[in-house]
Amino acid sequence: MSASTNASLDFGHRVTGLIYHEFLRNMQEHVKPKSYFEIGTLHGITLANAKCASIAVDPVFRIQTDIVGEKPVCHLYQQTSDEFFAKHSLSEIFGEPVDFAFLDGMHLFEFLLRDFINTEKYCKKNSIIALHDCLPLDNYMTLRSQDDPLWLNTKYTGYWTGDVWKIVPVLKKFRPDLAITILDCVGTGLVLVTNLDPNSTILADNCQALIEEHAYDFDADRLDAYWNSVTITPAESLLDSTSLAAKFRL
Repeated sequence: MSASTNASLDFGHRVTGLIYHEFLRNMQEHVKPKSYFEIGTLHGITLANAKCASIAVDPVFRIQTDIVGEKPVCHLYQQTSDEFFAKHSLSEIFGEPVDFAFLDGMHLFEFLLRDFINTEKYCKKNSIIALHDCLPLDNYMTLRSQDDPLWLNTKYTGYWTGDVWKIVPVLKKFRPDLAITILDCVGTGLVLVTNLDPNSTILADNCQALIEEHAYDFDADRLDAYWNSVTITPAESLLDSTSLAAKFRL
């Protein structure tokens, strides 16, 4: 463990942009995806934003809103993402590649890594994968278990990002071909990934080794170094047709 394991870090002042689901709604209105895939639906607020053919995966749906809306079709799979990918093919369900994906499943690095690997296989080069919770506001919310009593030390009550933030440096190191944009979306950031390669096996080939390498928990020094390494883009600066077209074109 780090010598500063119990040090209290606070990065909340750097995450003050648009609410993440509002940004996702506005972005989809601009880029107009033809297919939307989501892991981690819970109450359905992000799924409701999509107006195209959609697939959502969640072990326990707790839908509290109209998730169908204008969608021509909406598939719900009440199972873990690992179970979903073991049994189903996104391309067979959609009949085409995934245009836009939002990954907000189990808040542990290994889950998000597998979800990214499995989702990219069904994308095309200019598809967009959005990752949630990769800008934790303090080190306490990065604990790998919500049952850890240290979690109660966070001043951001109710926030738990787990350690999914670790995927950003992994993607930058192993997949420099990806185009990664990190946004200051409230509450815990949003990462947009494009320039995808569905044929890449680099992450899959190194998956287990990466999981073992990143099994550490609650390291304030590493989290501080991560925050010092990332460039954060104001989400609002992208929400016009010119800015979005410069970065994303489906």
